[in-house]
Amino acid sequence: MTEARVVQEGFRDRTLEPHTFSSFNRGYKPKIPVLHHQSPTASRSTESITTYSNHNNYIDNDTDKTSFLFSIQHFVSTVNRQTQATMSTPRSGGSASSRGSKTPEKTRSSVSQLIDQLNTHRVNTLTELCRIERIAATCDSEAEARAFQQPMTSAWIHYVSSNQFLTELRGLTRNYPLSADIVAEAHRRVRSDPESNRSWNLAWLCLTRMRDDGLVRIFSDAEARKPEMWGGKGPSEKMVQQLATCFEDEWRAAIETMLRHWATPPTWY
Repeated sequence: MTEARVVQEGFRDRTLEPHTFSSFNRGYKPKIPVLHHQSPTASRSTESITTYSNHNNYIDNDTDKTSFLFSIQHFVSTVNRQTQATMSTPRSGGSASSRGSKTPEKTRSSVSQLIDQLNTHRVNTLTELCRIERIAATCDSEAEARAFQQPMTSAWIHYVSSNQFLTELRGLTRNYPLSADIVAEAHRRVRSDPESNRSWNLAWLCLTRMRDDGLVRIFSDAEARKPEMWGGKGPSEKMVQQLATCFEDEWRAAIETMLRHWATPPTWY
């Protein structure tokens, strides 16, 4: 078999295994390039392979084999450069390095803005405070997570002490408004319990106190017995209990609605 025929058979039959594709991109020049994952550019290059193969059928001993081999090497080099260019081009606008360099700066700016909102109490609703709390819980940086701790704790204290907590609870209990006394008692119990240090979230601690300490039943009964509830009339015990049940059901529903803002308890341990 002539040397040209050897080149032809090798060029036609050999394949490049997928696991050698990385070395192909690093500049290794295999004799027979085969693109397993073809881009539109690679498809046109494959047509060139067919063209070279067809030309190869006419090579004989008198053909300039050196020129032909040089053409193959030039083709491999061209495909290699096209492949590297395709793989290194980002799929979206801008370079990967420029996007990566901006991300930490943008994150720090966002964290700083959120902390400022907490410190100045520009955010003082349950929904917004919970949103910032979730962001703080997913910080990649330990330093950023620590930076949130004091502002977040203070923001929840302000939320309760500014009566926004009571206002939102009453917004959920329009038919039988929640008593301010139950909030005050829950707050007092939280403050006097050393175990309350397990959470930074005063609102959550008060809600769980209302639910778990039986405060809803106690204060709904007390609310139903107030003389102003009956316009100066003397209700029967049955009537008082019926009204107390109405208070209790609506208050419990409001407390559970608020507690659903936390998929997991906001506690340190």
